[in-house]
Amino acid sequence: MEFNDIHIGMKCGSKKGSGTVTWIDGSTRTIYMANTDSNNSFEVDFEEIIEDPQAHNKEDIYY
Repeated sequence: MEFNDIHIGMKCGSKKGSGTVTWIDGSTRTIYMANTDSNNSFEVDFEEIIEDPQAHNKEDIYY
């Protein structure tokens, strides 16, 4: 995954947990995410993003 592939609203996994991207700082390559369980925000470096197309929140349904 490239840095330019990340966009606001995207669900991503990271070493700190999964969440929805709320802001992207291109100058520092920092991604700000919100955990949907507790609505707490956290930040991760781009290098901490886990490229996993199966990154879901607990509320998502698997078929």
